[in-house]
Amino acid sequence: MSDPMLPMCFMLATDIIRPQLVAGIPERNIPPIEPLVIPMVMLQQGTSAVNYKANLKNIKVIGLGNYQFKNVVLNVPKLMAAARVEVPTIQLVSDYTIKGRALVVPIEGDGIFRANLTNVKADVMIVAALKKRKGEEFLHLKMVKSRLTVGKATANFDNLFNGDKTLSKATNDFVNQNAQDIIEEIKPAVEAVVSMLIEDIGNKVLKTTPYKSLFLPEN
Repeated sequence: MSDPMLPMCFMLATDIIRPQLVAGIPERNIPPIEPLVIPMVMLQQGTSAVNYKANLKNIKVIGLGNYQFKNVVLNVPKLMAAARVEVPTIQLVSDYTIKGRALVVPIEGDGIFRANLTNVKADVMIVAALKKRKGEEFLHLKMVKSRLTVGKATANFDNLFNGDKTLSKATNDFVNQNAQDIIEEIKPAVEAVVSMLIEDIGNKVLKTTPYKSLFLPEN
């Protein structure tokens, strides 16, 4: 636990486990991350710039298998960790319903939503606790916070305004021309979803691995 090379060991472990995470680990109830399928996400926000209610279903997230962990900091005695996770490109495809406003433009419809994100970076902070089950201690993630940055984003909403092609094109063009401003407005809601996913997948990984099995004992 006190080895100064522990962060490097952790980053190596994230590379070693990549093929298993990409394919999924059914015996540990861990779904494949390539693509990662999310049944449903509800997003809602009400600010002066962006006001909307959106429901995304059958979400496919493509590209997470190319993750890279950077700048890992581990504080084992306090059960705290921080890291930057970088993903070169992410594609999203989902069914959607949305009603609201993005900047000055109304946006309403239901259909297929597609998005492409490049140079995605997530700064993640984790606080864990030890839980005892069947006489053994297991790590449990009790708090996960993430902050996202996105290099570039494009998006397309099919079937806006009941299929009105003129309004749909104008709205999608506006969304893409102002993508960075819109991302900044909706980031808090997306960061909350990302934190929830990290917590869920992390706890599934840790649930079947006793704490004493994660680290070699001190000499």
